[in-house]
This record gives sequence, structure tokens and C-alpha cells, in this order.
Amino acid sequence: MNKWNQSYGFLLGKALQQMEQKFAEGLAPFNINSRQYGVLLFIEDNPYSSQKDISNNLQIDRTTMVSHIDHLEMLRFVERTKNPNDRRSYSLLITEKGKEVLNSRWEFLTDVESEVLTPLNPQERQLLKDFLIRIWKSL
Repeated sequence: MNKWNQSYGFLLGKALQQMEQKFAEGLAPFNINSRQYGVLLFIEDNPYSSQKDISNNLQIDRTTMVSHIDHLEMLRFVERTKNPNDRRSYSLLITEKGKEVLNSRWEFLTDVESEVLTPLNPQERQLLKDFLIRIWKSL
């Protein structure tokens, strides 16, 4: 067996690369990438979060997070409001336009996942998801 075929990191990376490429194609018309889509999901689930909260939870560098939020705000997918408890920070809310993008792309995302995970049965898919969550939380 070849070394590249023995490496979990390499194989996982290639699967992720294929999945992300397919998802990127579906996000392109909305002028966002998969990371920005993830930020929108987080804001929808956690309204009034600060950029710092999102950065910490999604493990995105703070500088990068600023540019993501600037971009999403420019597209009118999110809005910043002054944080009443801390004048130095902003709370973030998803707009109706942002919700429309999330909802329209959610079905596409699940279709891409289903296509990529076709070789796995439902139990194997759940196991993979559980393992990936466990690995991500340990990092």
C-alpha cells in the first residue's frame, strides 16, 4: 500500500477538498465562501454574538473574522449593532437577506454531503460525523 493511501490526514484532506470545491460552486452566485456561510450559520443560531465569540467558537483568526464580517455586512447578510454592555464591540444579527441565502443553500449543502458520502450507509455516516465532532472538539 502506498504511503499516501495510509495517511488519514491526506485522505481526509482530499475528501474535504472535493466537498468544499462542490460547495463553493453553489455559493459563488452569492459571492460568499464556505467559511462565510459557516459564520452566517453561527450568527443565525447565536444572535447578538460578537466577532470575538464567533472567532473563538469557529476557530477563525480575529483579523480574518473582521474581513469576513465586513464582506457579509457589505452584502447586507448581517448587520452590526452596538453592544449595550461593551461600547468597544458590536453584536451581530443575520438579516432577512442573509436568512434567505442560508435557507436556499442549506438544501444544496445537504445534497453535496449526500453525494460525497454516497459510499457510506446511514450508520457509517453518523459514526463519521460523531468522530469528526469528537476530533474537532479536542483541537
